[in-house]
Amino acid sequence: MGKTCTDHSVPRKAAYVATVYAHLAAFHLPFMEDLRQDGWKVHAYAGPDHRRQKVESAGFACRDIPFSRSPLAWGNVRALFQMIRRLRKENYELIHVHTPNASLITRLAAWLAGARGVVYTAHGFHFHQGGSRLGWLLYYPLERMMSRLTDLLITINSEDFKRAENFPVRGRLVYIPGVGVDLEGLNRPGREVGRLKRELGINGDTLTVLCVAELNRNKNQAQLIHAVHSLVRRETPVTLLLAGVGSSEEICRDLSRELGLAEQVKFLGFRQDIPELMAAADVIALTSRREGLPKVLLEGLAAGKPLLVTDVRGSRDLVVQADNGYVVPLDDAEAAASALLQLYEDPSLRERMGRRSRQMSLRYDLKRIRSLMRELYNEVLHGGYGRREERRFTND
Repeated sequence: MGKTCTDHSVPRKAAYVATVYAHLAAFHLPFMEDLRQDGWKVHAYAGPDHRRQKVESAGFACRDIPFSRSPLAWGNVRALFQMIRRLRKENYELIHVHTPNASLITRLAAWLAGARGVVYTAHGFHFHQGGSRLGWLLYYPLERMMSRLTDLLITINSEDFKRAENFPVRGRLVYIPGVGVDLEGLNRPGREVGRLKRELGINGDTLTVLCVAELNRNKNQAQLIHAVHSLVRRETPVTLLLAGVGSSEEICRDLSRELGLAEQVKFLGFRQDIPELMAAADVIALTSRREGLPKVLLEGLAAGKPLLVTDVRGSRDLVVQADNGYVVPLDDAEAAASALLQLYEDPSLRERMGRRSRQMSLRYDLKRIRSLMRELYNEVLHGGYGRREERRFTND
């Protein structure tokens, strides 16, 4: 592979950038740590939020930048000029950007500052099959244009990879399977599953469905709530665990009350015991309207559980129909209920699907993704910027 990232006696500097620190805290600390272990100084850039402390406590200097989630917000002009000044001052050799708006601003700033070594991970383009017209009209031309300022464009699902094949990427386009999942961590629950079920008021005969996601319109928990209502009408014992908080929490609570599901739908709030909850669940469900490659589903694979997902980009990459779970149409609560009913009525089917999920999780092992990212960083730094396209892993 030629030179390595540790060839320099003076520490090299890298920047990790996202719209908010929560994104870096949730997905990228292992990769930032790998760079640090290889002798790099790594700085984090994002808008301040409740997860900033986690990034800082991990030992990474945090540089607050007022990114907005909207590309049309005037505050982005200030963010752009701040990033230009920072990039000129710090002279980073590697700039890894994430999230749509921060990536647009930072790539433009890098171009204006004369910086190279720009890596962008697209965690799910805002234009996609079935997406809004606004997403296509606004984000498609922006992403296509900004690809000219990108030395390595990383896509994490098959639809985005195929879409980006037509982009005029300055350097290289690759596909890797997401941000990885800690296979060992998902199989070491910290407490006994039976005790957790008793704490949650779940008896042994109940089908336990777990959804770990922010409570918002995109995550679409209403489809699951209606599916549970359908199962209750069929006298099927079922409990839906909703782990997360968000703008739609009261809407979901109101819907549950209106449907008479106060006992069946349990709002758990923000949780840090996800491995334990997954161990207690029979099914991991995610009925989103839009995804990139959901980490919670990767965790569901690693936990050895059947998956129930909607037929959207990213989610469908992780489920082989009737093999390790079910893919159902978006907003079709009856289809979701029918799939859950099959899993309730056939415990051996749940076990077989769980084994298949565990087998499939091996291709998303965090150790493999970390190793691949190290290799890709070295190629950006030492391999030049000639355009090559390669699919590193496939879903076959």
